[in-house]
Amino acid sequence: MKKIFLIILLAFTTSTSFAYLSLNESAEILPDNYFNLGFAPQTFLSNGGGFDASVFADTHIYDNTDARITIGGGEIDFWTQASVKWVPFPDVDNQPAMGLRGAIGYSRDEDQNYMHLQISPILSKKSLTSMHDMLPYVGLPITYVMEKGNNYVATQVSLGAIWFPWNVAQVGAEFNLNLKNSISSASVFMNFPFEGATGYKKYQHV
Repeated sequence: MKKIFLIILLAFTTSTSFAYLSLNESAEILPDNYFNLGFAPQTFLSNGGGFDASVFADTHIYDNTDARITIGGGEIDFWTQASVKWVPFPDVDNQPAMGLRGAIGYSRDEDQNYMHLQISPILSKKSLTSMHDMLPYVGLPITYVMEKGNNYVATQVSLGAIWFPWNVAQVGAEFNLNLKNSISSASVFMNFPFEGATGYKKYQHV
């Protein structure tokens, strides 16, 4: 009975620790000399619920590559993650944007420390709605998790969209469905674009 209890407890704690591994970004690449600042509150939809929030910064590295730094906390005491997004196939004509995002991160929850490595294919396609431009996307985050005495793989499906209702900001929403060793969640996020020479400024996304 004690072993069964420990197995159930371990499953719960590992699932909880990876609720925050949302993408909150599409396969689009920033224009040259631009960067984003943003924030993303999130609520958990399984394993008893919960809430957390993160802030992030994106920067353009070169033609088909962006990078992001994320810091967050809440239900999970603290986490930070660095990621690089590579999109060799842009959104052109009928072809969607297709790329990969790789990430490395650290989190701490009570007395547990976690490290993770993640790879996620991302696909997105620009769309015009009756009111605003919309950018739907889908991703498959696959995460190798390392904690003391236990390593495993956590997977999710991420379904989201970004809208452009204002000249100088973007708003997005994302649903994450647990496939294995993760948790289902929903998040919203906002991006605020900046241009290196002039500051806070809209960029052309279509």
